[in-house]
Amino acid sequence: MRNSTIALCLAACLAGSTCNAQTLNILTWQAEFADDTIRQWEERSGIRVKQIFFDQEEVRNTILLSSEVSDIDIVTVDPSTAAFVGVRDVFVPVEQYKNTANFRHFDPEWAQSCAPYATPYLWGTLGIVYRKDRVSKAPTSWRDLLEPSEELRGHIGWVENYVDTLAPALILRNQLVTSDDETLLKEVFDEMKNLLPAILTFEYAISFVKQSPESDELFMALAYSGDQQELNDLSQSQHWEYVLPKEGSMVWSECLAILKHSDKQALAMDFINFINTPQVAAANSEAIFITSSNAAAAALQSESLRNNPTFVPAAAQRDKLIRYDVEFSVRNILLRDRITSTLVELHESQ
Repeated sequence: MRNSTIALCLAACLAGSTCNAQTLNILTWQAEFADDTIRQWEERSGIRVKQIFFDQEEVRNTILLSSEVSDIDIVTVDPSTAAFVGVRDVFVPVEQYKNTANFRHFDPEWAQSCAPYATPYLWGTLGIVYRKDRVSKAPTSWRDLLEPSEELRGHIGWVENYVDTLAPALILRNQLVTSDDETLLKEVFDEMKNLLPAILTFEYAISFVKQSPESDELFMALAYSGDQQELNDLSQSQHWEYVLPKEGSMVWSECLAILKHSDKQALAMDFINFINTPQVAAANSEAIFITSSNAAAAALQSESLRNNPTFVPAAAQRDKLIRYDVEFSVRNILLRDRITSTLVELHESQ
């Protein structure tokens, strides 16, 4: 479900009304860069940074493969998208970057995931956010989201994504998140249909809290590590908490890619090199409460932060994490898209 405000911002920028030659334009999720990080680079370079937000990967990918994307300089992408779009000659290969002094600080695992068309930036997990002032018992399991208590009925948030929409139910069944078993997926679909009366929205929690008049009715949601920080900022409270369910989850990573048509490639390379200065990467990561892919940054952060299981999962939890950069067949993706879109349509018709 495309967010109308985000769509308008994108349309305005792509039309050239808000993007100009003195602006570095970044297509990104909300709350992926700390304000101080952006301000420091702007002061250092004399160039303004314009962030254009999306809240669905499908929206971003449509833009990247569009002929009207000429004003975007940098985009945040997952490793799979970096590879899929990169081979279509959309991104500048990393081997052509001119300013790479701080690239030596990359965690090799994440650098390999993003290569050869992007550089690593952040990583985190899929989990549950909840309002501790509205939820009497903190969630610990995916079951708390899929079988909500009466106090949560009509107050649950979900997301529309062919992986994440179905992931909690599959994980709870101890089944592969990538499964293409039609019988199993039909069973999950039926379970999700029964859950629909408890769901308030399929809109990404941050977008919903930022823009919906019903934002105060969202008590618990499927979300991503770090989202609680932005939710607290938006609601001007400290009510939101994040939990990684005990059964395990997905681990995501974000990469930064430079678009090949950009006429500000040198500036884009400088920006990426700058935010990978260990001190900058550490402060940026701590401010947005999302783990950096810069290995040198961790040593500069407090021990309490590094030992926070919502920031860096404990070893026992990491063993239960599934990487997103796994292969889905086209048939599997189409089947899952039908399931998720049908769920959203049924929810909207309630």
